[in-house]
Order: sequence, then C-alpha cells, then structure tokens
Amino acid sequence: MARRRVITAILVTTAQSAIFTKEEKPKLQARDGDGYHTEGYGVDVSFPMHYDIEKGTWGAKMYDEFINGCGDKYNLRSCRSNEESRMAMDRDQIPRQRNFTELGFAKLRAPKAVYEAAREFWDLHRETQTSESWPPGNTYVNHWVADSTMCSFEDRRLQPLGFKTKDIIWDQARPILEAWTGQKLKPTSLYGIRSYFRGAILATHVDRLPLVTSAIINVDQDVEEDWPIEVVGHDGVAYNVTLKPGDMALYESHTVLHGRPFPLKGNFYANLFVHFIPVDPDDPSKNHPDIDFGWTSRARNDRRDPKKAEETRRKLAAYPKPDSHEVCTARARKAAADSDARRSGVPARGPLPEEPKRKRGPSPAESRKLYKRRMSSEEPGHQHVGGEDFGHDSEKTGTRMSLHEAAAVGDLEALKQGIAKDPSSVNAPDENLWTPLHEAARSGSLETVEFLVEHGANLGDTVLTGASALNIARKFKHNQVIAFLDTLGAPDIADQEL
Repeated sequence: MARRRVITAILVTTAQSAIFTKEEKPKLQARDGDGYHTEGYGVDVSFPMHYDIEKGTWGAKMYDEFINGCGDKYNLRSCRSNEESRMAMDRDQIPRQRNFTELGFAKLRAPKAVYEAAREFWDLHRETQTSESWPPGNTYVNHWVADSTMCSFEDRRLQPLGFKTKDIIWDQARPILEAWTGQKLKPTSLYGIRSYFRGAILATHVDRLPLVTSAIINVDQDVEEDWPIEVVGHDGVAYNVTLKPGDMALYESHTVLHGRPFPLKGNFYANLFVHFIPVDPDDPSKNHPDIDFGWTSRARNDRRDPKKAEETRRKLAAYPKPDSHEVCTARARKAAADSDARRSGVPARGPLPEEPKRKRGPSPAESRKLYKRRMSSEEPGHQHVGGEDFGHDSEKTGTRMSLHEAAAVGDLEALKQGIAKDPSSVNAPDENLWTPLHEAARSGSLETVEFLVEHGANLGDTVLTGASALNIARKFKHNQVIAFLDTLGAPDIADQEL
C-alpha cells in the first residue's frame, strides 16, 4: 500500500487525545499485535476521518466511488453534509472524553455461553431478518450498494428465546468489559444480529454517547476473504482487526475510530454489537463523571476561547493513566476464561418452553386512545408505573405528572425528578408497552429524547404493536429525532402482525 505523511492527532503520553489539529506528522510505525496488524498509517488515509483525504491517493480513489455512489442515489450536497457532520464528531468528541484503556481495543474469543447462545438464535431465526431503513443521504453505511438487515432479539415473534439470548449476552459480556476497563458498567444497547452483504462499507466513526464500552462478536460469515474492522487506537495508529466466528473485539467506541472501509468480498457477514457505559464509582445510578455529554458545546467554546481550550487540555492530562494494553487484555481474557470455567460445571440448558400465542395488539391510533382513556380515569396527571409513583408537582396545574406524560410534553424537570427517584423507571412500560422514549419520539422533542437516552433508555424496546422508537419518530416525520436515533444505530422496527 502507498505510504505518505499523514494527518493525525496530537497525543499526550497517557494516550489521552488532546485537541485535534490539522498538523503534519511523520509516518507511524508498522507493527503487529495479538489479533491485529497495521500498515503503519493513521487517520485520513483509508477513509476520511477528521478531514478529506489528499487527492490522488489510494484512499481517495476508494472514497470518491463511495461518496459519488451516495450522490447518484440521493443529493450529493446532502451526502456531503452528513459526511461533514461525521468528521466533525470524530474531531470533537474524541479529545473531550476519558480513555479507560491504553490502546482502546483488544481481541479475544467470546465466552462459549455468549457465542453458543447467539449462534443458536441465529440458526433458528436467521430467516426473520428485516432490512434496515436509512434516511436519504445517510452515509454511515453504503446502503445504496448493499443492504443491511437485523435479526432482532426483541422481535415478539421470537420469544422467549430472544430475550433469553439477550440476557445471556448482557450477563456474560459485562464482566469481561469490566475487567478490561477496570470500571463498573451498565448496559446501554443490544439489539440483535446485524448482517452486511457483498460490497458493504461502514464509514469510520465514533459512537454517540451513551455507547462507550463496547464489543463486536462475529456470529457467522460466508466470505471470500477476511473483512477486517479498521480501528484507530489511542496511539493514533490504524489497525486491522480480523474476527472469525466466535471472536470478540472489545473497543472504547466513544474514542476509538472504527469502521470497515474496504468493501465486503463475500455473501454475508453477521455480527452483534453490545454496548455499556461506565458508572459513577460513588453512585452506580449515575453515569461516570468523566463521560462528557456536553462535548459539543465545549468544542465550540474551545474554538472560540484559547483559555477554554487550554483548560480542556489540562483536564485531559489530569485523568488517571490507564493500565497498559497488555494488562487490560490479560484481565479481559481471564474474565472470559472464568466464564467458560463456570459454565463447564453447569448442566446444559434444557428445552425452551413453548412460545405463547399472541394476539394482534391495537393499532398505534388505538394505543393512543387507550392511553388517554386510562389517563383520564386516574387521578389527573397521575400514573402508577411498575408499582411506583412518579412525577412532580406541576407549577401550571398543581397536579403530579407521570414520566410518560412528562416525556410526551417535554417536561424535563419532571423527568429528572422521576428518574432520580427510580433510575429503572426510564424504561417503565405502560399497558401497551410504550416507554417514555416512545412518547418522546412521538412528540418529536430532541432534547427529551437525548435526555432519556443519556439516562439509559433502551433504543430497541418496542410497543405492543411492534414499533420501535425510531420507527415512531419516522411515522411522525420528526427529522431531528430520526437523525439522532439513526446515528446511534437504533433499530427501525415497524408495526407487526402479532
């Protein structure tokens, strides 16, 4: 491959990124590791990450085909706008977050309990995959060339196995990622098994918060050659990580650039993504204080005020130095081995109970009528969810407001008080399985949706008729909410015949 002087990040010795600048650096050293290798380049070589690639290079040629394909399908201006947003997020989010490991990624074998559960679900239900819907001009996947599909753990036709599989993955993956990072974690996202097909490209990006501590597991593949994940470690070097079925890549998805810039050569590649966020060591109900959800405004302030930028640099430099890559990886592998050792003494799972027959739920319109009827029959502005009573005294009405109603009308103060009282209430369903996130998606309040996601709202939960929050937002044409949920990778699940 061609080599050149590359644009990369200014790094401090603890592998914490400082403020990104478009500054020339020497070639990076080519090296191999345990489960990965690199050609010795950094950002903006294989794919635009911080800025556009230098014209005339091999990466620029591949990217021109990518972006022009989007322009042929949609409007090139829309495609370029999405790309500018992606690169701005890459530049601005990474250097304002704490890294919990030295290199930012590792590779190991998934625990047998995780892989076998995922593979069992896949083998039984792979034919239920549904195509994912992407907004016009979205460039995170070249969906104009190659489809992507989801085999959802939350599909109500596939229960109880779907939820059981999801629980196994949550329970078995968390100790490994906790050992790797040295942090206590709480789950944020796990939808199902996503498949990519011949010609697929995934634009290199970082995940939106609260997707922080993550893993990719290869469930199945039919490929003619390996389809590596390209990650840019905390050292500024791009690495190719190749996963075989049963392999697991750990990565700090909020600070490690990751993508698949080389087209898939093969029939399909099926993998799952599981995401967590570190919690506050002093209060596990809260997110870790070093996860900065206000990075967008901080980035603007840093650009305007050199003193603010210097404060950001000092803050990053003061973070604790992560343990070495070797130490972090060894801890993760031991946790995976411990999982397998515990499993060896546990009897094999017995047959699953018969799946209950489900009647078709009400239509979305009927669901809204039922919700309003129930609300009017209860104490005004008052609702019991999951055996608990949530809300606050409304200044306007003098009544107490439910979390669902607060989400529907965008009352952040009521949401804050309710969730502070019981953090689990963020995902409390009503009798039609609507959660506060579904209400916020229907109303179109981006601020409310962002708040609920930050506090652990499950993006993949579906209402009784089968629709996900992203699908609800799409029905009501709330474009800002659609774009936000879409960049998080939220599933777009439509109403189903149940």
